[in-house]
Amino acid sequence: MFKNIDEAIDWIVQRKRNSHSFELFKSFMEKLGNPQDDLKIIHVAGTNGKGSTVTFLRDMFINNGYHVGTLQSPHYLSHLDRIRLDGANIPDEAFLRILNQYYEMFVDENLGMFEIDYVIAIMFFLEVKTDYALIETGIGGRLDSTNVVNKPVLSIITNIGYDHQDMLGDTLEEICYEKCGIIKENSHTIVGYIDDNLKNIVKNRCNSLNNKYHECASYNILSPGTFEYKGVLYTLNSKALYQIQNASLSLEAYDILSDICGIRCDDKALKKALRSFVWSGRFEKVSDNPLIILDGAHNENGVKALMESFDLIEGTKCIVFSALKRKNYKEMYDILKRHCDEIVLTSFDYPGAIDINDIENEKFYPDAKEAIAYARCNFEAVLICGSLYFISDVAGNKLYG
Repeated sequence: MFKNIDEAIDWIVQRKRNSHSFELFKSFMEKLGNPQDDLKIIHVAGTNGKGSTVTFLRDMFINNGYHVGTLQSPHYLSHLDRIRLDGANIPDEAFLRILNQYYEMFVDENLGMFEIDYVIAIMFFLEVKTDYALIETGIGGRLDSTNVVNKPVLSIITNIGYDHQDMLGDTLEEICYEKCGIIKENSHTIVGYIDDNLKNIVKNRCNSLNNKYHECASYNILSPGTFEYKGVLYTLNSKALYQIQNASLSLEAYDILSDICGIRCDDKALKKALRSFVWSGRFEKVSDNPLIILDGAHNENGVKALMESFDLIEGTKCIVFSALKRKNYKEMYDILKRHCDEIVLTSFDYPGAIDINDIENEKFYPDAKEAIAYARCNFEAVLICGSLYFISDVAGNKLYG
């Protein structure tokens, strides 16, 4: 049993690499009585945009007067920000109490970190009686620990791209198949902006399960942060062009939920949600002079989308890049170096982070703080990117200051 939150989190993090089959975790949840099915869950999968979509929807719910729980990963500054109620981290007391309550079962079943977080989130959301719960998958969908939900109100697939190929497959079709695992019988599914051949895979899965298939309408970008969707003008609290796509998907998803659940859908509340949107680590400005931006783009599709916004920034530009070796870091590097005056490589304290031997580059700083200091002293705009874990380290330790 744990007496304080720090030792509890240390114990959970040590279990991150524990292997546990999906079927065994599903059996574990059945022993608990499948408590997740007592919640109204919106389940979100996709290669990129999951966190932003969940956050947009969360703010839409809150601004329409609902209490909403969210489960997301990885965390940004604190392990507890994976589990939130109405945007606030789960209280230390609640996390510790639920962990201690089920501790022996967690040990007996040899559960890993993600599964433990899932159980704590579900039990917490039930305790506080959330109106809805937004659950983000970790990897894939079909065999992800979050996929023990049997009766989602709505399944959302944000997009399909290359990532985690060792687990999900080498082709977009194979990856799409894995994401489609979150689609369940007699429910609803919406897909984001993906190719028609991938949409057909989603449609076929929906048809086989009597699941209602939905798509987004097209959007019209008027300027960075301003767009039109279904004839309505919206303003975002973000200059990232890729967030307009995520916002449009979220607006469509909320509209579907309004139809199937009868939830309140006030236009002014939706506009307010988008104007006040904040998702840390996604085109996040942390300094004005020089301009310093943090972004968690960590795969090829992600950095391509990021560059569309970075290209709009004027002045001399430097990118400080680090990543995990298990990612396609060389491909990301090749894309990024074409969009700046100089790219600087660095490393960070995380298992599997790249080091000086991984990419040939004129400048490599083992210390990220030194790399950022060089960039901010010599360029008008600095982008720090390559890994959510990297920018979490930068933000948490304020290495950009």
